[in-house]
Amino acid sequence: MSDTDEDPFVNQTVNVFEGKSNYAANSITTTKYTWYTWLPKSLWDQFRRIANAYFLMISILMLIGTYATYLYSSPLDPYSTVGTLLVVLMITSIKELCEDLQRGKSDAFENTRMIKVVTFDEGGRPVETEKQSRYICPGDIVKLEGQMASPVDLLLILTSLNDDGNKCFIETANIDGETNLKVREGPPGLLDGLGPLIAAGKPVPELFKGSMSFEAPNKNIHNFVGTLKLDASPEAIPLGANNIVLRSALFSNTDWGYGIAIYTGQETKIQMNNRNAPSKMSKIE
Repeated sequence: MSDTDEDPFVNQTVNVFEGKSNYAANSITTTKYTWYTWLPKSLWDQFRRIANAYFLMISILMLIGTYATYLYSSPLDPYSTVGTLLVVLMITSIKELCEDLQRGKSDAFENTRMIKVVTFDEGGRPVETEKQSRYICPGDIVKLEGQMASPVDLLLILTSLNDDGNKCFIETANIDGETNLKVREGPPGLLDGLGPLIAAGKPVPELFKGSMSFEAPNKNIHNFVGTLKLDASPEAIPLGANNIVLRSALFSNTDWGYGIAIYTGQETKIQMNNRNAPSKMSKIE
């Protein structure tokens, strides 16, 4: 999915079941280093600290005074200062590497966890298959169950509470820190006239055949603007934030739910709000 620099809210369109090669992959990366940037970036971060920069300068002056005595003579042995500085730099760099490796493991777990995706056979019967989270694309139909974190930003379509407002409950502590349950519901009027078809609690093709138009990816987790146009319906259905389950929201107190992936990977709202892991420095530094 491509952003437009002039207008970040220009509409995007997703057709369910169609190819989406021009959209963002659903893999995420929160690591700070790669194998070849670890050492130079780590040293750069460390020499941003005043104390490390100071001792580096002192060490250089002491080395010059030891080996270039025609300039000046250093009365102190430089190796105690240089050795101490190297030990501090090494320990800090290794510590940061270990922390980054842990972030990489978390990324790998999130990217490879298996997610149920639904398609329909020629008879219109739902077929559930599993795929790794990183391969989910906009337009895929995703099934949520139990205490499961949503792998994408998705439009809620059908839930086990379809006879009670077609709603679900989610916990957004991973997104905004709030632990109270929130209600999300399917688009208004979506199930009108489809009661007999969904009585068995299974999705039907009529709920998904169509397209969605919505705002381009942005950081605002509280707003969403879009429309859903089903092939079986003459009118477009307006969509709002209460119809969207964001990535990392915990699906709670609802047996199951089906939704259509909208934003994936780095274009999900939580990822767009994530900053690179900062270097820990005191205010004085």
